[in-house]
Amino acid sequence: MMAQFEEQLDNWLDQVAEVPLVSNMSDADQRKIDLIASLVAQVAVEGYGKQPDEWTPQMLADLFFNRFIRLLEENEKQQRLFELIPTAVTVLLGVVQPDQQVTLTKWVRTNRSQLIHLYDPVADQIYSQLTKAMKKADVDVNNSKQVAAFTRQYMHDHPDQSKTLFTKGNQ
Repeated sequence: MMAQFEEQLDNWLDQVAEVPLVSNMSDADQRKIDLIASLVAQVAVEGYGKQPDEWTPQMLADLFFNRFIRLLEENEKQQRLFELIPTAVTVLLGVVQPDQQVTLTKWVRTNRSQLIHLYDPVADQIYSQLTKAMKKADVDVNNSKQVAAFTRQYMHDHPDQSKTLFTKGNQ
């Protein structure tokens, strides 16, 4: 089954690369489109166990808003990659042609702004520091009360980070 999916994925990615919108992009952008399309297809099919005809807006929302950034390597977290998400997903949907293609494409259009602003390097850095501090303090990350208490104390002890995190969008 895995080998069969790998073959299917390669086929989809080849078709994505042949779409003029993609094939006319720079090599760097083509690699980013390939990465996005590959992650979406792999998470949807292998992670959620859903073939394209079973894809839903809720699945895309969960994939992007809860998982996508964690699947990227540090060097892949570039603003340009996020700017290409709507294009990559729309092209992928055009290739795999799921039953809900119109609904899914509309979801991408509706959430375009959130998708291209999915990554906040400042918040990511603060979150990374908080996570390291939790590990160092031996906080049980599965205990929400411990996590909440530690996070409150950490933000209190690091007011500059807290201020940066919460006032960034209001300036």
